Amino acid sequence: MIMHRLMHQRFLFQGKKATSFTYTCMRYQIQWGKKVEKNRVSNIKQYWFDKYIDYIKNYENVLAKNFPRTMHVYRIFSIGTKDFIQDVKRYLWILKKQNIDGIDNLTIDELRLSYTMPKDLIRICPVLLISAIPFTNYIIFPLAYYFPRQLLTSHYWTLQQKLDFMLLDHKRRLKHNRPLFRCMQAELRNIKNHMLHIKWSGIIACLGSGTHPNMNDILACSELFAGQPFSLNSLKRKHIKELLGIHDISSWRPFKKKKLIERGMLIKQMDQTILREGGTATMSNDAIRWALSFRGVNPANMSLESMKNWLEQWFIISNTVDENTISLLLHSPILLAYNHPTNWILVYS
Repeated sequence: MIMHRLMHQRFLFQGKKATSFTYTCMRYQIQWGKKVEKNRVSNIKQYWFDKYIDYIKNYENVLAKNFPRTMHVYRIFSIGTKDFIQDVKRYLWILKKQNIDGIDNLTIDELRLSYTMPKDLIRICPVLLISAIPFTNYIIFPLAYYFPRQLLTSHYWTLQQKLDFMLLDHKRRLKHNRPLFRCMQAELRNIKNHMLHIKWSGIIACLGSGTHPNMNDILACSELFAGQPFSLNSLKRKHIKELLGIHDISSWRPFKKKKLIERGMLIKQMDQTILREGGTATMSNDAIRWALSFRGVNPANMSLESMKNWLEQWFIISNTVDENTISLLLHSPILLAYNHPTNWILVYS
């Protein structure tokens, strides 16, 4: 009887032990199954996530293939906006630097940006303000795309557009060359000094015959630009209007003579900065072309050597003028570029 009970208890104990072992195995299998299922789900999610990332990366190419014109417009505004924001940041930094160190410590690129950015901001601000109104961007952006010269800045222009718009602006300025030359010619009778009268008569004769005067003759007449008849305080109203026109300054603006002085001193400061940075040898081709256009010469179809030689001639005059004779520098687009072949081609094309 006792043996039977012991055997029965042993059997129960072994049964409980077997049950516990079975339960542990089942629990492990369940946990392993859950882990496998979780890993499988995770792998599926990772697979589709990678597929989604690849799709996003190639989505621009898909759109470019299916909607080439739309993507072209998107790239123009995307890249242009990034460049514009970067230049705005640079411009704000230049203003801060100018207030601390003065204009003399600016580089030529900084001087150029300080001149172009205010005009760019005025031009593009209406587009930015209108596009901020809900749903108006569907109208203003297509308009800006089709009228880039009027509504956008050079940051959004193609290389061909930059060239075309530069030539259009330059041609508009060249329309003031002949009237300004006539104003300079008409002042010949008001020159009282006999020697200056003869030298200035020779300069006018050169310009009228299709050539340009000698540099020494121009410098010999610099006295005429410090007083009568070509100092800014001596110029007649029509003369000032045409002088404003060749320097792309609105004749409707107040303080016209002050604006001309500021423009002349800006040009002189740019010239000094170029020379300080190493002269034309250190300038990029685009910088040289912009410098020529800014000073009254159409750089299209000019060789690099010709552009550099012309700038060197300009620097000779720029180095001799000061605030009293700044009018000579302002009239130099006529004295040095009135008969330039590229200008004549542009006027009569």
